[in-house]
Amino acid sequence: MIGMASRVLRTALATAAAAGALFGAAGTAQADSTDDYPIPHRIIVTQCDVEQYMLAARDTSPVYFERYMIDRSNRPADVQQQAFDRIHWFFSLDPVARRQYSEDTATNVYYENVATHWGNWAKLFFNNKGVVAHATDVCMNYPKGDMSVWDWPVRR
Repeated sequence: MIGMASRVLRTALATAAAAGALFGAAGTAQADSTDDYPIPHRIIVTQCDVEQYMLAARDTSPVYFERYMIDRSNRPADVQQQAFDRIHWFFSLDPVARRQYSEDTATNVYYENVATHWGNWAKLFFNNKGVVAHATDVCMNYPKGDMSVWDWPVRR
């Protein structure tokens, strides 16, 4: 009986050691952004301003643009203003700082405070690589600072 208990103990220890080696070799899990996640590379490097980009998105992806503007209009005025200020802040950054912001949002769920009030606050800008690709291809053809793009008439 003692021999059997000894074998069971050795087997358990060997199994525990093997599991420890297996999980120890895996390393610490880390999240990081890629070139297009969570923010598409084209937004990170664009030289267009927010309004140029929005005008281009309005014309190249009208359904997507309208959905964003409807969603925005359903938010309280203070949340709309927070999103407006935050996206203008983002576009004021250079590409290195934009990439760092992308890294920060990919690795810290609590980093972006505006998202706690409106989860899709930047959907038009970050969430769809196709919309971003189409809009950034032509945004330089639109006037800078055309604030009228924010006054989208929402049908109710």
